[in-house]
Amino acid sequence: MKKKDTNFWRTLLKYTRSNRKNLVLAVIFSVINGIAVALAPLVIKYVIDDAIQNDALPPDMRLKKAAIYCIAYLVICASRILSWAVGYHNLLVAIEGFMFRIRSDFFRHIQTLCMRFFDKTSSGELFNYIMGSPIANLKNFLSQFAMSVPYQSVALVISLCAMMSYDWLLTLVMFGIVVVSAAFNHFSRKRIRRLSGDLLKSESEASKYIDDMLHGSSAIKMYAIEDNIHANFEKYIDTLKNKGVSLSFTQWKESAKPEFTQYFGTALIYIVGAYSCIYRGLTAGELVAFVTSMSVIINSINLWFNVNLIRSNAESGLDRIMAILNIKTTTPEDVAHFHDINLERESARRKNIPCLEFRNVSFGYDNRQIFKNLNCKMEYNHSFGLVGSSGSGKSTVTKLIMRLYEIDGGEILMHGRNIKEYSLHDLRKNIGIVPQDPFIFQASIIENIRMACPEAPMLEVIQAMETARVHEFVNDLPKGWNTVVGDNGFNLSGGQKQRIAIARAILGKPDILIFDEATSALDNVSEKHIQHAMEDLMKTHTVIMIAHRLTTVKNVDKIFVFDKGEIVQTGSYDELSKQDGLFKDLLTVSQE
Repeated sequence: MKKKDTNFWRTLLKYTRSNRKNLVLAVIFSVINGIAVALAPLVIKYVIDDAIQNDALPPDMRLKKAAIYCIAYLVICASRILSWAVGYHNLLVAIEGFMFRIRSDFFRHIQTLCMRFFDKTSSGELFNYIMGSPIANLKNFLSQFAMSVPYQSVALVISLCAMMSYDWLLTLVMFGIVVVSAAFNHFSRKRIRRLSGDLLKSESEASKYIDDMLHGSSAIKMYAIEDNIHANFEKYIDTLKNKGVSLSFTQWKESAKPEFTQYFGTALIYIVGAYSCIYRGLTAGELVAFVTSMSVIINSINLWFNVNLIRSNAESGLDRIMAILNIKTTTPEDVAHFHDINLERESARRKNIPCLEFRNVSFGYDNRQIFKNLNCKMEYNHSFGLVGSSGSGKSTVTKLIMRLYEIDGGEILMHGRNIKEYSLHDLRKNIGIVPQDPFIFQASIIENIRMACPEAPMLEVIQAMETARVHEFVNDLPKGWNTVVGDNGFNLSGGQKQRIAIARAILGKPDILIFDEATSALDNVSEKHIQHAMEDLMKTHTVIMIAHRLTTVKNVDKIFVFDKGEIVQTGSYDELSKQDGLFKDLLTVSQE
C-alpha cells in the first residue's frame, strides 16, 4: 500500500477512534443487509423451479410452496430494511462524531498558530476548510464506504458462489465484464482527483476574496467601486462554475463507462444464457437467478468504483485540511519548564526587578527588519508612552510582549523571566490590551465585556464598566447592557467600542495594560472619556500607551521615542518637549 494511502486511512482511523463502537455496529448490520440482498435472488430461483415449473407436484401444492417461498422472501426483505435502519443510525453517530473531532482539532490548532500564519491565510479560506467542500467530501466518502461497501462485499461473495454453482460459462463471461469495468475505473480515479483538487483550490481563493470584500463593504461603498468588485466576484464564481461543471460532468462520464459495460454485459449474458438453456440444460429459474445475482455483483462493483472516485475527492479535501494541521507554530511552548506567573510577579516586585525588559531584541517580518538589538525597561505601576512615526515599531512591541510573533534574537523578560517560560495562556491573561479598532463580537454588550472572564461575578463586571465609563452610554440603549450589537459593533461609535474594550481588558485583572492608539480616531468628547479611564488605571497598573496624538502621553511617567526600529529618545513629556530631537519635531507637526 502506498504511503499516501496509508496516511489517508491512518488519519481516518484516528478521528473515528472514539466512535469505533458505532462504526463497527454499522459495518455488522451492513453485512447482515448484504446477506439479505444476496439471498433474495436465490428465493426467486426456488419460486420458479421448485414451485411454478415443478410438474411433479399438483397445482395446489405448487401454489402453496410458492406462497411459502414468497413469505420467506418478505422476511428476508424486512430483515434487510431493519438491519439497514440500525446500521445507518450508528453510522450517522460515527460520522457526526468524526466531523466534530476533526473540526474541533482544526479550530483548536489554528488558535495555537502565531500571527505569521494569519498574515498569509484568510479567515474565509479557513472557514471553507472546516465548513465547506473539503470536509463535506470526507463525510460523503465515510458514509458510502462504511455503510455500502461491507454489505455489497458480502452480497458479492454469496452471489458469486451461487452463480458458479449455476453455470461456469456464464460466470466466466461475467468475469470478463468485471475486468473491463475495473480498467475503466483505474484511469477514472486519477482524472477525478486532479479535477477535484483544482476545484477545491478555486473554492479557497473565492472564499478568501468574498470574506475580504464582506469585511470591506463600507470601504467599497465609500469609494464607489461596487461595479469593479462585482465584476471580480463574477470572475471567481464563473471559475467555480466552469470547474464545477467540468468535475461533475467528468464524474458522470467516468461512471457511465462501467454502466454501459453493465448493459452490454447483461445483453451478452442473456445471449449466452439462452444458448445454455437451449443446448446445455440450464433451467429458466437458474438463468433468472443468475441475472439477478449478476446485477447484485455488478452493482457492488460499480459502487466500489464510485466509492473509489468519491475517495479521490475525500483525499483532496483531507490533504488540504492536514496541510493546515501539520503546520507547526512558530511560538512553541515548553510545558515542562513553565513557571507560575503570579509567583514570579510577587518575587520580582520584592527584588525590584522590572515588570518588562527587552534585551538585545531583534525582530523582522517576512519582508523587512523592524528591531535590531532593542533594549528598554518598564517598571511596575508606572506608565509608558511609545511614540514615533508610522512603521517605527511601536505596535510591534506589544505584539512581541504577547508572543503573537516570535523574536529572532535576544530575549523579552516579564517579572525577571523570559516570556517563553510562561504558558501563552497565563502570559496573555496577564496583559490587557485595548487596540485602536477593538473587535466587538455579535453579542450583547455585557457578553462582549465578559469575553475576557466569563466566570467573573456580576459585581466585578459592573465595576469594570464603571471604570471604563461604559455606564455613561449603556443606559441610553434600548435594552441597556443586554443590547445586542451588530457585526463588529457597527451600531456603536468609536468611543463606545473603546470603552467596551477597556472594560473587557480590566475585567481579566491583568497586571499590564496596553492602549494601542486607543484615542487616535476619536472625537474630543470621546477622547476625554477614554483619557479619564486610562488615567484612573495608571494608578494601579503598569500601563503602556502607543500614541499617535502626543497629548495622549502627556501624563505618563516615561516616553520612548521610536525611529526606524530604534529608541532614539527617552524621558517625560516635559523633558522631551524641551529637547531638540524627533519628539519635538513630532510635537511641532501635531500643533500645526
